[in-house]
Amino acid sequence: MDDRLPLAGVIDSIERSHPGNAPAQLSEAAIVAARFMELADRLIGHFVAQARQAGVPWAEIGVRFGISRQAAQKRFAARAAAAVTGASNAAQPQGAV
Repeated sequence: MDDRLPLAGVIDSIERSHPGNAPAQLSEAAIVAARFMELADRLIGHFVAQARQAGVPWAEIGVRFGISRQAAQKRFAARAAAAVTGASNAAQPQGAV
């Protein structure tokens, strides 16, 4: 797996959008970072949901994050459920109920 994120491209894009305006660049960087964090949450939620559907116990999920079973369940249960719901909704054709 390639461990590099397109950071240089993101930095370049922000700098080109707001040349010489450090406060505007900082604001834009905060917005982009928030989007990346949301994407990361959704990514983790997807794989936690997948692990749970495969029967992986909360204790093992907790081990992967260096937290207890209880902490894993508290942190990821709602997110995993949302990932399952989001994935099943995405699989339905538009207008499907």
